[in-house]
Amino acid sequence: MDRRIYHPDDVIIKEGEKGYQFYIVESGLVEVFKIGGDGFPVVVGRIGAGGIFGEMSIIDGAERMASVRAVQTTVVKALPRDYLDKRLAKLDPVVRGILKVFSGHIRFLTELQAQQGMSLPPTERPVEDPALLHYYN
Repeated sequence: MDRRIYHPDDVIIKEGEKGYQFYIVESGLVEVFKIGGDGFPVVVGRIGAGGIFGEMSIIDGAERMASVRAVQTTVVKALPRDYLDKRLAKLDPVVRGILKVFSGHIRFLTELQAQQGMSLPPTERPVEDPALLHYYN
């Protein structure tokens, strides 16, 4: 696990890239965004301490569906693809299939949200799960 620090507006992952790692937010806040139909960024999610991002491209093998940038100074743990691949391989094939279906639905809905220019309001609570931090320490 590699600990990294990002500052406001630093882009951590870019839409369209291949996913070689996923991230756990230790502290701070990141914003998930796509370029909308009008060419402007559409915020489709916010992730705080204990939240994860970048996992979908590992689960389904597709390119990154969105970009992620730091909103404030943010500390993340970067975990390599094989870390998650090994755990996914131990799952029942039906469960792996369900994860891929969920991933496809999330991709579709996120694309629809971006194309309709439906940015989250700044007051929207970020996804957080501080309990997750203890699991990866």
